[in-house]
Amino acid sequence: MQMMQLNVTTDYAIRTVLYLAIKNELATANEIAMAMGIPPSYVLKITRKLVVAGIIKRIVGAQGGFLLAKKQTEISLYEIINVLEATTKLNRCLEADRYCSRFATENCPVRAFYCELQSLIEKKLQAMTVASLLHG
Repeated sequence: MQMMQLNVTTDYAIRTVLYLAIKNELATANEIAMAMGIPPSYVLKITRKLVVAGIIKRIVGAQGGFLLAKKQTEISLYEIINVLEATTKLNRCLEADRYCSRFATENCPVRAFYCELQSLIEKKLQAMTVASLLHG
């Protein structure tokens, strides 16, 4: 059985943001790809989503590239993951519609545990900023 597992695109997005934080100046898509071991085609796909989310910004032109759009202390892993993942919920019953094949979301002890675990995971991801990752 497999619990929540981040897709490879999300891992690449985290690495992209980390690289921009480490470099702390303009970086091209090719530079990010080479430095972080990400296929160049993925970098463009990822950066588009990160730009729309306001996590990074793109400078267009011959001398263009990417920069962080916020301070390292203001970007959490939770924010990055939510941009790339369709859901971060551990189980279907935790989604907004609270779907349950048994119609038992209100009194299910398993769901109550999932809610507690989901809360812990989200708090940990929200607390983990890019700055925290970089500085141990």
